[in-house]
Amino acid sequence: MRLQVIFLLSLFFLAGCGGRGVYLHAGSDPRADLDRPWIIIGKKGAGSARLERVLCEEKELWRIFTEAGLEDYEKEALFEAACGPKASAVRFLQIYYGLEAEKRNRVRKSFQRHGYSLNDYGC
Repeated sequence: MRLQVIFLLSLFFLAGCGGRGVYLHAGSDPRADLDRPWIIIGKKGAGSARLERVLCEEKELWRIFTEAGLEDYEKEALFEAACGPKASAVRFLQIYYGLEAEKRNRVRKSFQRHGYSLNDYGC
């Protein structure tokens, strides 16, 4: 019984502290004039409007996903979740973590090559 209670409490803690989005930080690069050097991918208005414009309207995210070697359907799903009319940080996170570990690693490295630091956040 005691083990079951500990297990249930652990599940509640993990559910409450799970990642809620992917936080992207623009490191030291020529974009120093950004109003804020970060965004939460898929959550419009959370972070730098200029950085969001670069990633979505100028399609830098698409180039990052292409360089990571993702399949077309994966790129489209991630880009739509990040930049589409129904952009969603939760949906982006679901798709991102639905990728194979090697693909997630390639996406992370592609972000780094473009001067970004990619982190998920929870509690």
